[in-house]
Amino acid sequence: MSRRTEKVAALLHEEVGDYINQMELPSLTTISKVEVTPDLKWCKVWITVMGEDDRQKEVLAELQKTLFDLQGSLNRKLVMKFVPRVKFMIDHGEEYASHISELLRKTYEE
Repeated sequence: MSRRTEKVAALLHEEVGDYINQMELPSLTTISKVEVTPDLKWCKVWITVMGEDDRQKEVLAELQKTLFDLQGSLNRKLVMKFVPRVKFMIDHGEEYASHISELLRKTYEE
């Protein structure tokens, strides 16, 4: 990633995080990372949701419902030629890491 995309990603991380904090979501939700395309037209916001798969789907559905308002808020706040379009993704990295740790623990016990 270039320095510019890193700066835009950090700015979007902060702004989207503030927006999510104001929402009443059914489960604790954090932003794990933000990826911005090199042309600065799209960004993926990776979120981590505490809870089961159904909770993750509920949170994702709630975020999708408010995506239009979030995008409008970003368009008003950020002074850029292109304000990236936001897409939310569930980050399964922690689940995968715990699964690998469990497999390694079982292997060590044997």
